[in-house]
Amino acid sequence: MLTNYLKIALRGFAKHKLTFFINVFGLALGLWAAILIGLWIQSEFEVGNGLAEIEQVHRVMEHQSYGEQIFTTNSTPGILAESMKETLADVEHAATYSWSSEELFAYGENRVKLNGFYAGEDYLKIMQYPFLHGSREKALTEKSHIVLTAQGALKLFGKTDVIGETIEFISNEGKESFIVQGVLADPGNKVAAAFEYILPYKVMFDKPYNDWLKHWGNNGPSTILKLRKGADPEKFSASIENYILDRNEGSNVKLFTYPQSELYLYGSWENGKLQEGRIKNVKLFAMIGIFILIIACINFMNLSTAKSQKRAKEVGVRKVAGADRNSLIAQFLTESLLVTCFACLLAVLLVQLTLPIFNDLTGKSLVMPLSDVVFWSRLLLVMFITGLIAGSYPAFYLSAIKVVSVFRSYIKGGRGVVFARKGLVLFQFVLATGLIVSTMVIYRQIEFALNQNLGYEKDQLLQIPLEGELFGKYEIFKNRLESSPDIASITRTTHSLMGRNSNTGGVNWEGKDPNFNALFERILVDHDFFETMGMKFVLGEGFSRDRAADSVQSVVVNKKAFEIITEANPDLRSIEINGEPREIIGVVEDFHFESFHQSMEPAFMILDPTYAFNAFVKVQPEKMQETIALIEGVVTELNPDFPFSYQFMDENYARMYQDDVRLRDLAQYFSILTIIISCLGLFGLSAHIAEQKTKEIGIRKVLGASTLSILHVINREFILIVSISILLGSAIAYWLMQDWLGGYAYRIDFEWWFIPLAAAVIMGIAYMTVSLQALKAAQVNPAKTLKSE
Repeated sequence: MLTNYLKIALRGFAKHKLTFFINVFGLALGLWAAILIGLWIQSEFEVGNGLAEIEQVHRVMEHQSYGEQIFTTNSTPGILAESMKETLADVEHAATYSWSSEELFAYGENRVKLNGFYAGEDYLKIMQYPFLHGSREKALTEKSHIVLTAQGALKLFGKTDVIGETIEFISNEGKESFIVQGVLADPGNKVAAAFEYILPYKVMFDKPYNDWLKHWGNNGPSTILKLRKGADPEKFSASIENYILDRNEGSNVKLFTYPQSELYLYGSWENGKLQEGRIKNVKLFAMIGIFILIIACINFMNLSTAKSQKRAKEVGVRKVAGADRNSLIAQFLTESLLVTCFACLLAVLLVQLTLPIFNDLTGKSLVMPLSDVVFWSRLLLVMFITGLIAGSYPAFYLSAIKVVSVFRSYIKGGRGVVFARKGLVLFQFVLATGLIVSTMVIYRQIEFALNQNLGYEKDQLLQIPLEGELFGKYEIFKNRLESSPDIASITRTTHSLMGRNSNTGGVNWEGKDPNFNALFERILVDHDFFETMGMKFVLGEGFSRDRAADSVQSVVVNKKAFEIITEANPDLRSIEINGEPREIIGVVEDFHFESFHQSMEPAFMILDPTYAFNAFVKVQPEKMQETIALIEGVVTELNPDFPFSYQFMDENYARMYQDDVRLRDLAQYFSILTIIISCLGLFGLSAHIAEQKTKEIGIRKVLGASTLSILHVINREFILIVSISILLGSAIAYWLMQDWLGGYAYRIDFEWWFIPLAAAVIMGIAYMTVSLQALKAAQVNPAKTLKSE
C-alpha cells in the first residue's frame, strides 16, 4: 500500500512541476531558517551548562542601594570567597576571580597575547572544565602556577602536552615566570567569553597596589561558590543578605546568590528586580523560526486545496473503486511527508552552505552536528510534524469531496474553504509586515544610538594601551607624538569610557540628605584629557599645569553630578570624596560612558594618572594611515617587547551595541526570507486563480476589456487581503517595538512613516508577484481559451 502511495505521489509531482517546486522550495526555506535558529538557540542554552555538578554552583551578587535606586552587580569584595568558605557550613568550595584581561606571554622567541583572568585555587573545582593534561587538585595551588586552555597552549607551544614548561608573563612591572600545571579542553559554548589562561588569584591579591582588595568596602572581582549537596540555594541566598553589613558597618550592600547555569540567559536586573535578560531574544527568535515554518506550511495548504479541482476526479474514481476516506487521507499525508522529506534534504544542504555566514552574523562558532543522533532525531521529529501540519488540511479537505459532485463536473470550494485560504494568506503577510516594521524600528534605534553626540568626540580618536615600558615612558611618547602636525593631542586615563570601570558612593557635601546616596563614576585623568576628548565645559575649567595643587584639591564633574550636588544649594562648590575635601573647578557636559540602554550617571574626574594605562590620541583625519604608521614606529621603538595595538573609539563604541546589531541583522534577513516564502505561495495561488479564470478572461477580452482591467480582476482579491494584513501586522509590530524600545533610556519615537513605508514595500512586492501571473493570463489568445465552448 505504501509503495502505491509513493508511486501516485511521484507521478503527481512530475505532472504538477510548478506546484511541486513551490512546495519543496518554500518548505526548504522554512526548515532552513528553523534549523539555523534551532542551532543558535541550542548554543545559547549551552552557555554556563554542561559542566559536572553545575547545579550546585552559584554566583554571589550584590544589590547596592542608592536612595530609591538599586544597582545590581557581580563585583564583590576581594576577601569574600575565603571568608564564606571559612564561616558558612553550606559552602563546599569558594573562589574569587577577576575580570578578563589580555596579557603578553613568551616562550622562547614566541610572544603572544592571551586573554584570561586570575582565579582562586578552588575555581577549577567549582567550574569543572575537562582537563587534557595536569591535575585539578594541584592546579592554581601555588603562585608560580598557570593553567592554559588548549587554544592558549597551541598559540604558545604549538602543542597541548606542556605540563611543567615555564613561560614568561610580561607586564608593566617586568617579567614573571610561571609553570604550566594544567591544560584545559577549550570550553567552547560553555562560557560566555572565551579565555586562554588562568593565573592564581594570590598573584593579583599580593600586589602592593591591590591593597584595596583586602577591604570589605571595596568591590572589583567576582565570587563563585559550590554549595554542598542537599543545601537549599534559596535559604542560603536569604541567609547571606547582610553578610557584608555585619562586617562593614553602614554598608548599603545586600548579598544574594544566583545559579551560575542561569546567569547568562536570565541574569539581568533593573532597580533590584529580575528582568528577562537574553532569554527575551531567544524567545523572540524561537517565535520567528516557528512562524517562518508555519508560513511555509501555509503555502503547501493553500496550493493543495487550490488544486482540488484537478484532483477531484482522481478522488471520485478511487472512491467508486472502493477506497475509504482513511486511505485517501493516508495517501495525501504520504505526499505531504514526501514533499517535506525532499525539502528537509534541501534545507540541510542550505544550512551547510550558509552556516559560515550565519556564524559571522551571530558571533558564534556553530557546526552541523552530523554525527549527533539527538540532532537527527529532533530534525526527523520537526520534519514529521511539519509534514503533518502542512498536509493535514488538504488531506481532510480533499478526502471529503463527494463522488456525485465530481461526476457532475461540479466541484467548488465552499465559502469555508475560500475563507480559510484567504485567512492563511492574511496570516502570512501579517507576520511579514510585523517583521519588516520591527526591523525598521530596530535599524533606526541603532543608527540613532551610533550617531548621537556622546558628549565627547569619538571620531579620529585612538585608544592605545600603555603596556610594558611604554607606561614608564609616557612623557617621551607624548612629546614624540605631539611634535607631529598630524597629531592633535594626547592624554591618558584609567577609564575606557566603555561602560562602568570604577565607581563609589562615597561622595558627600554640605546639606546632603542623609537618606540619599548616589553611585558616582570615578575617572582618574592626566592633563589635556578634556581637550583630547573634545568635552565642552558648562562652568569653570579643567586642570592646569600652573596649579600644582589640582591633583589633591580639585575635581571636575559632569553636569548630572553637578545637578545632584547643587540641588539644595546652587552655589555649593565643595565636596568630599571618600573623606578627602575637593573643590569643583569645572563642570563638563554630560558624556555617555555607557550605552543608550542606561540613563546618564553622575561622574567626576580627578587629576591622578598614577595607574592610567589607557592613552587616547586625537589624530587629524587627512593622513590617517600615515599617522597610525608613525605612532606604531614610536611605540615599537619605546616598547619593543610588546606588539603594537590600537583601537578606534568609534568602533569600540559600536561594539557596545553588538547584540543589538546582530538582532537587527538577523531580523532583517529573516524578514526578507518571510517575504520570499509568502510571495512564493502568492505566486502559486495567483497562477491557480488565473488558470481558473481563463475562460472569464477570454470572454472579457472578446468584449473589449483592457489588459489593465484584467489585471485588476485577479489582483483585487489579493490586494484587499494584503491591505488588511498590513494594518494588523503594523499594530502587532507597534506593540512589540514599544516593549523593545523600553529597554533603551534614550530612544527614538515610533514614527508614523514606518507603517506607510513597510506597506509600500509589501504591497509593491505582492502586486508584482500577482501581476506576473495576471499579465500572462491576459496575453493568452481568447480563441484558445474559448474553443472548447
